[in-house]
Amino acid sequence: MNSLGMILSLILVSQDPNQPVVSNSIEAEAPKTDAVVYTYNPFGKRDPFRSFLADRKYEKEQAKDPLLAFDLAKFTLTGIIWGVANPKAIVKDGDNRGHIISRGTRIGRNKGQVVRILKDELVVSEEFRDPLGKLLVSEFVMKLEKTESKK
Repeated sequence: MNSLGMILSLILVSQDPNQPVVSNSIEAEAPKTDAVVYTYNPFGKRDPFRSFLADRKYEKEQAKDPLLAFDLAKFTLTGIIWGVANPKAIVKDGDNRGHIISRGTRIGRNKGQVVRILKDELVVSEEFRDPLGKLLVSEFVMKLEKTESKK
């Protein structure tokens, strides 16, 4: 019994016993409709309770890293430390500042990752999506420029 029916029943019971009781009680029922079941799938959607400003702060923090501030073409490979367990490479950015990087380091505006460091080259792998949403991987190779020494 819903709340409206209970109220009408209490009104009928609380009446004076000398008066006749109305036998036709009116109960209001909600109209019955077919319930539509909807489930929300949040996969692949952004969090609706997360601030847009928080995303901007995250992007600004990443932009502070000088290795992520330039395109890969702006970097020049100036040296390689070879013959150790974890080889290192020395690159100069667009502002002519040197950085020591190793395998796994993020570099470039598209956040490419250093995949291989060889004796005379550095290979960076970048992942991006084409306009149709297909994942593409491109490799960018930086060659070590050999300089001739004067005798």
